[in-house]
Amino acid sequence: MANVADTAALAHQHLPELGNSAPQLTAAVIMAAGAVWTHARPCPAMLAAYEADPSLTAFKLDFVAALQEMLATLTAGTIARASA
Repeated sequence: MANVADTAALAHQHLPELGNSAPQLTAAVIMAAGAVWTHARPCPAMLAAYEADPSLTAFKLDFVAALQEMLATLTAGTIARASA
């Protein structure tokens, strides 16, 4: 919990427009990172499915790109809601 509080404080320091929403953003970032990591590392069965049907590779995620996109969206949304 201390790490979450420290991360929220850093987020608020660099993005003061977050207002009191920095802890919520921090929690969402942690959940998003875990979710993207899981989906970006397909199991052997999914790798076999990609091989059997190359059209399925459209669902394949690049961890860094997907996480950057998700974090940008979460941050923008949190700032917009804090400003409302």
